[in-house]
Parts: sequence; C-alpha cells; structure tokens
Amino acid sequence: MTPPPPTSKTYTLYTYYQSTCANRVVIALHHKSLPFTHHYIDLRAAEHETAAFAALNPSRSLPVLVITDATTGTETILTQSVAILEYLEEAHPDRPALLPPLDAAPLHRARVRELVNLITNDIQPLSNGRIARRVRQIRDEVQDQLSFVQEVNLAGLTAYERLLERYGADSTYSVGDAVTLADVCLVPAVEMAVAYRTDLTALVRVRAVVERLKALEAFRRGDWRRQGDTPGEVRVE
Repeated sequence: MTPPPPTSKTYTLYTYYQSTCANRVVIALHHKSLPFTHHYIDLRAAEHETAAFAALNPSRSLPVLVITDATTGTETILTQSVAILEYLEEAHPDRPALLPPLDAAPLHRARVRELVNLITNDIQPLSNGRIARRVRQIRDEVQDQLSFVQEVNLAGLTAYERLLERYGADSTYSVGDAVTLADVCLVPAVEMAVAYRTDLTALVRVRAVVERLKALEAFRRGDWRRQGDTPGEVRVE
C-alpha cells in the first residue's frame, strides 16, 4: 500500500479521554494517518472553564483543533467536531476517505450525514455531561441522571438500528463496506451508552457494526481507554 503524501500542516488536538466529541476526531486522524499532538484538557478539573481555554473556544467545549501552516507558522483554530471532521475530509482527499465519492454516490454521502446528524444532534446534546448533571440536580438523585441518559441513548441508537435495517442490512459498516464519518461518530456514542449501562441487546446490527469497527487499527488507537490521559484504573493496552 502506497503511504499517503506528507501534509503541509501540523495539528494539535485539545481533547479529553472521555469526550465522545473529541474521540470522533481522534479516530478520524488515525484513520487518515495524520500525525497530531494531543493537548489534554482535564474536564474534571474544569480546565475548560479557564480564561485561557475560552480564548481558544468561547463555548468552552471540546474538541479544538489548532492547524499550523508548516511554511508560514500561521495558526488557525477550528472548533466543533463535525466541522473538524468535514475539514479533514476536504483538506486531505488523497488520504483514506470518510465520505463516498461525490460524483459516484451523492445519496450515499447524504446517508452518511443523516447518521452523523442523528448522533450529533439527537443523542449527544441531550446526553452530554452538562445536561445530564442538570437533570440530576433537579431532585439531587443520581438515578435520575442515569435513567435520563439511558433513555436518550437507547432512543437514538434504536433509530440508528432502524436506519441500518432500512438501507444497510447487508453492509459491513454503517453505509456500505467502507468506513465513513458515520462510523467515526457511532463508536464513541455506543461506548458512552455502555458506560451508562444502557441495554443495547436488541440493537443487533449496531452492535455487529461496532464490533467490526473496533477491530480496525484506527478505532483501536482511538479507544478512549488507550489515550494518554486515560486513568490507570480504566486504561487498557
């Protein structure tokens, strides 16, 4: 296999091992064999609430990608995981693609984005830690937070399962037989659902796709349990 050509840009990714949004970008960078530097932000220590981080990202959320031009040294800051994923796809079309080719499969590209938006719009915003903690605070009940996130996860991933049944029952991955942006978003979402002890037994196709994806090198290296800031008690090699 011919190695991808060198890039004229360097990347620094602000991330946290448990951030599903950042994890999407980590997986995509590994899939495209793009070298990058991690800059870990400890959400537990509220490092995202500091003035220094707010100067990078006014929404105080992860991920943040700092793009440095290797020739001029000019830095560009990009936030929001889907925007970053789309940028990487357009900036590096000569590396393994995460979207089907536009001229051959515009509908397949739309299918990918349909699934991406299901996860990033219907699941993640509601199950985000900031929202889940507010649900817990209403009655000061941990079970309220757990039940709420489980319900959101199951509803969203069940919808994903139904879409796989509708147009991808025989596909290796979410859309066809090549890894796409949908897969990059799916695995972190499922990992988060599992962490919240969501019962995914009925989601046969989702679980099968995720099992195949987790066998791939990019997803293995992007596993939240294998990151540089993953605590030792949950870390795997």
